[in-house]
Amino acid sequence: MAPQSPPIGPPAIPAPRLASPLPAGPAEDAVEVVGEHEVAVVLGDRRYRVRGWKKPLNPEALKVNLLVHRVGADGTGNDGRFHVDTLDLYSAKARAAFVKQAGLELGEAEETLRQDLGRVLLRLEGLQEAEIAAALARKAERPALGDREREEALALLRDPRLVERILADFAACGVVGEETNTLVGYLAGVSRLLDRPLAVIIQSASAAGKSSLMDAVLALMPAEAQVRYSAMTGQSLFYMGETNLKHRILAIAEEEGA
Repeated sequence: MAPQSPPIGPPAIPAPRLASPLPAGPAEDAVEVVGEHEVAVVLGDRRYRVRGWKKPLNPEALKVNLLVHRVGADGTGNDGRFHVDTLDLYSAKARAAFVKQAGLELGEAEETLRQDLGRVLLRLEGLQEAEIAAALARKAERPALGDREREEALALLRDPRLVERILADFAACGVVGEETNTLVGYLAGVSRLLDRPLAVIIQSASAAGKSSLMDAVLALMPAEAQVRYSAMTGQSLFYMGETNLKHRILAIAEEEGA
C-alpha cells in the first residue's frame, strides 16, 4: 500500500485559552444612616452602630458611642455577643482597648477588628465632612435684600424718629408700658452683628410677662438669626460648633410656671 501523503493546508491553530476570571473585589461596606445621630456600618458578619458622631461637628474630634455585634448573612440578627464603649476614634490607645475587649466578646481576631475600626473611622470622616459642608452651605443661604427692601431699611435707619417707630411696632405687637425694657431688648438683638454683642437677662415675678417680652423682641428679629431653647446647661454649649452662634441670638426661655 502506498504511503499516504500528509494533508496539504495551513497548520491547525489551537483554540485560544480563555483567561481565568478576575477574583471578585471586596464587597462595599454597607453604611446606613439610622437616625439623625446614628449610623450603622456592616463589615462582613459584624455590624457597628455609631452614635454621637454629629457632635460637635469638629474635624479634630471623633468621640462616639460604638457598639459591635455579629449579624447573619442577610445583615440581620444578633447572636447575643456584643461589645459597646464610648471612645475617641482618633486615639490609638482607645482603639486598641476597644479592639482587645471586642475580640474577647465576639471571638474575633484582633487584626480583623483593627481593620474594621479603620474603615469605620474613614466612613465617619466622610459623613462628618459632608455635614460640615452642608452647615457652611446653609450659612451661605442667608436671604439677600432686594433693592427696594434695602432702601426701606436705610430710610428707617436714618429716620430721626427711629426710637418712636420701634416703640410703635412693639405696641402693635401688644407690648405696652415696657418702653425701656423693649428698647434694651431690641438693642441687644441687633447687637448680634457686633464682635462683642450684648446679653440680657429678663427678671421679674412669676407670671409677670417675661416670656411675652422676649417673644415680642424676637418677633422683630430675623428667624434665621435665632436659636431658641426651653432649657440649656453649660455642658450643652460644649457640643455646639465654634461658629454655630456667631451673629445669632441665643434665647433661653424659662420653664412654664417659673
